[in-house]
Amino acid sequence: MYCRKCGAENADHAKFCGKCGAELVQIPQEEKSAEKKVEENLQKDFEAEETENFQEIEQERKQEAEQQETKRRKNFRIAAAVGISAVLIAGVTTGVYFGMKDKQEKTFQTKIAMADKYLEDMEYEKAEELYLESIKIDPKERKSYDKLAEIYTAQGKEKKAEAILKKAKENGAVAKGQEVPKKEAQSNEKPAAEPVPDEKPSPNSSSQEENKGEEENKGEHTQDQDKIDDTKAVSLETYVDKVLVPKYGKCTAGTYESKYVKKDSEKKIVQPERLEKQKGVLASKLKDFDGDGEKELLVLMLKTGEEDKAKKDEKHNHVYLQMYEKKEKSIKLAAEYLALRNVMGNAETERQGIFLKESGGKIYICGSTANQYSLTARSHEYGMFAVNYDGTFREYASTKGLLTGEEHEKEITDISAKLEKIGLNATAKRMRGYSELWFEFDESGVEILAELTTTEQNGTEELSEFYETYDSSVLKPVQRKVTLKFDKKEIEAAAKRTEERLKKEQKKDEAYQKILDEYQEALLMGASEVQKDPEGYPNINPLLVFLTETDKGKTEIIYTMYDIDESGEKELLVGSRSNGGDERVVGVYCFDGVDAKNMFEDQTLAERSLLQIYENGTMYIYGSGGASYGNASFYRMDGEHTVIQTEQYTFDMEGHPEQPYYNDKEALSKEAFQKKLDSMGKTVSGLKWKTLSERITGEADPEAAKKAEEAKKKEEAKKAEEKKAQEEKAKKDEAAKKKAEEAKKKEAETENAGQSQEGIKTSENPIQQEEEQTPVYSDSEIQKKLEEYYAKGTEDAKGEEMTVLEQESTKSEYLVKVTTKVPGNETAEQVLYEVTVNKITGETVQKRVLTDGKTVTFLLWEN
Repeated sequence: MYCRKCGAENADHAKFCGKCGAELVQIPQEEKSAEKKVEENLQKDFEAEETENFQEIEQERKQEAEQQETKRRKNFRIAAAVGISAVLIAGVTTGVYFGMKDKQEKTFQTKIAMADKYLEDMEYEKAEELYLESIKIDPKERKSYDKLAEIYTAQGKEKKAEAILKKAKENGAVAKGQEVPKKEAQSNEKPAAEPVPDEKPSPNSSSQEENKGEEENKGEHTQDQDKIDDTKAVSLETYVDKVLVPKYGKCTAGTYESKYVKKDSEKKIVQPERLEKQKGVLASKLKDFDGDGEKELLVLMLKTGEEDKAKKDEKHNHVYLQMYEKKEKSIKLAAEYLALRNVMGNAETERQGIFLKESGGKIYICGSTANQYSLTARSHEYGMFAVNYDGTFREYASTKGLLTGEEHEKEITDISAKLEKIGLNATAKRMRGYSELWFEFDESGVEILAELTTTEQNGTEELSEFYETYDSSVLKPVQRKVTLKFDKKEIEAAAKRTEERLKKEQKKDEAYQKILDEYQEALLMGASEVQKDPEGYPNINPLLVFLTETDKGKTEIIYTMYDIDESGEKELLVGSRSNGGDERVVGVYCFDGVDAKNMFEDQTLAERSLLQIYENGTMYIYGSGGASYGNASFYRMDGEHTVIQTEQYTFDMEGHPEQPYYNDKEALSKEAFQKKLDSMGKTVSGLKWKTLSERITGEADPEAAKKAEEAKKKEEAKKAEEKKAQEEKAKKDEAAKKKAEEAKKKEAETENAGQSQEGIKTSENPIQQEEEQTPVYSDSEIQKKLEEYYAKGTEDAKGEEMTVLEQESTKSEYLVKVTTKVPGNETAEQVLYEVTVNKITGETVQKRVLTDGKTVTFLLWEN
């Protein structure tokens, strides 16, 4: 006789299996009758509440049973026809029976495993269906009844739960291996957790021992509170729906809108309203998080309107990690961790989420927040974490809260290295490349629990109208999306988004490199060639090449990347720097999804213009038409790869001396306009500029480099020919000169015979004598005279706006630069003239720098 449980062979007269101890069944018909009886009883008890799906399964099972019965009868008839002995018939029947039972056992285990998975994900209907099917296969296995009772209790069907437990008792159902006490069968030792470097108990977490009183309030429940007896019916599988959701609420997946409201009328700040309609349980997961062989319940709890500890007058939404464990006969909150801060709040764009990542035998709970404020108050917030659970939450990597500005730079290296160790390579690579501390939620090998996003919907039309009036009613509401379920299609779509994003980033990098290639080629070709072929250099500002060529060795082209509007995509800034001084931006480029685009195509950034970028996203450009006239314009990006001019002022000191700044709405004094600039906050500083010469070899376009090299060789050959021609001409001139001198000498000798030649000067003597003379004017005298001269003013600037700076003094010359104030910015100056004074003669050469390089020569002591 074979055991129906383990398949071991036993003596025919044995009542219990000698291997596993299970009761042996002698006649298959008994099992069949018992199964039929259970089916009839279940059908009777559940007749009023059975689903259509269950009835279909029942019908299929009956048909299968009838087919099996027909097959058995056929086997018996065949055996009788050929005269098989009774013993042989019994042997064949037993073999068929146990073969079928072995198949049933495998089917049973498969259905139980699938049902457990559905129950873990709280898909109760699918789990119920499979547990019912498992009862039909093995009505004496207790687990299916108990799980069904938990499901019915969670659904509020207490009578049905009682009926199924009663049925288990009637059928004598017991848990497999119940005869072996569970405590004796399992080791009392808890597996040691794998050590993780630098892991410490999180300051945001609370353990059961440390917060016993708080746990009793948060995690424990009573029959009076929840109208259930948790010692019998409540389990981790049902705790969320039966206890937490009724008490705290439940978030629903979907898309929601938040209108813009005024936050500060004086500073013209508007922001989206904080979303409050979603709160409570965001998501949950049943899993063995601490590796002790027992599952814990992880709950993502969204709490709304919590007071900000740093700013008492502000409230925010936060997401907490809560871990629940079954302790004896009750369920308690074992630990809590503040995971996501400022969720669905006042930022125009947000991206938050939490996922699980398994690595090295551990489960890492990971999440991050990325909030961007770009409409009127430009800033961003980054925060991320990765924790383990071993009775409390332990931080593996964390930013310790939300970081802003440049605070996160020092965290990049450390956190990215840790993330690579647990297989989050895409996130680590992006962090180092773009200095952004947030996760790739669509990275492969992760299980996403929840994702929250907020997106701005305003285009150029809405933003242009808003910046004219600062009326929030003209703005479209932001869209907030809550995603909680991630099926196969969504995972594939997320992977596709990642692939498209990476392709876009690569294309953007290539587009920006193309711009730099064009600058590098133009620099090698020279300003004259660029001016001859402007269509060949459509993306560059010729001013840069001109400045570099006219001030060789002192002015260099520089570039950097900076996210002006906090859109998540950095713009390319190109500029110049002279003598190691301040940077001057003359080109701003963005990526429109296809190619790099010059944001100021109309040459707004020209010779006499100055661009300042403020931290709030405003770009201020002043175009000078002289010391007393100019234009001041304010710009912002619109999110569609163009700029919007939000305000424009004309500066006319001569026509409106009291209020020189004016537009069609108002007129401002110099002090009032400066106050307006100051109200914008700080200008962007600390950018990491690079020079074109610092670009990595091979980074430039090979074709462009080849073209530039050919042009360079051509230019060198041209200069060599010109030099050769000059040398030949010099020889001819020298020969002619010598011949003329000889003729002149001969003529002089004839006319003035005997006259000494000592007093006769050659053409070179006056210059030589002049160089050997002692300077007439000292440096201090010249400096004082220049200050007096320019204090009177020139045709280009008024005297009070000009400053004479000492630059260099040689034996025969005194060189200075004359600067003038930049209208609209009292702290900035620009070079107006370069002046050279001859110390011997007082002759002065003035070169105009700002516009055309015009020179004027005069005697300083005659003025």
